[in-house]
Amino acid sequence: MIKFYHKKSAEYLERAVYVCPFCGLSEFESHGDLVTCKKCNRSVRYLPTKELEGVGFEFPFRFVAEWYDYQVDFVNALNVLEYDEAPMYTESVDLYEVTPCKCKELIAEHMQISLYGNRVEWVTAEGKTVSAFEDISSIAVLGRNKLNIYCADKIYQLKGGKRFNALKYVHIYHRYKNIIKGDQNEQFLGL
Repeated sequence: MIKFYHKKSAEYLERAVYVCPFCGLSEFESHGDLVTCKKCNRSVRYLPTKELEGVGFEFPFRFVAEWYDYQVDFVNALNVLEYDEAPMYTESVDLYEVTPCKCKELIAEHMQISLYGNRVEWVTAEGKTVSAFEDISSIAVLGRNKLNIYCADKIYQLKGGKRFNALKYVHIYHRYKNIIKGDQNEQFLGL
């Protein structure tokens, strides 16, 4: 087995994972070769063999791909319609409005965005914007830390920090769409 040695091998793994096998929906933070769940504080080491190892406990996944598959199954079993009162996630991003093939215009820096099971909300100096999933035609991950939201005739781009997980927005959005369509067990979550 080929080994990969790097002192920061787990850095930015939180861009891909947002479900903890011990506490469910969560947020993670990586440093060096460790990624840590912010809810239960369990740390997982990313080994030079590209395997995962729990620090002081047995971790149920050997590789990141297994963890990702578990995450997809977790979201596919989640009733996101129950998450309409309190946000599933809230974080700070920069908001742009995109004009295709022309430019993107900064609307707000460091604004709060909240992900619910049926919508995305953000607050700028002009007030609160609510984008219901039923009014959104698509959500797409761009690069490492950008998310496009296609809503009516507008394209909004959210740019988070280096650790921003855009993937959860795509998964939750597609899970909502699958539930509304009646495809409760649909495996496709937008990627």
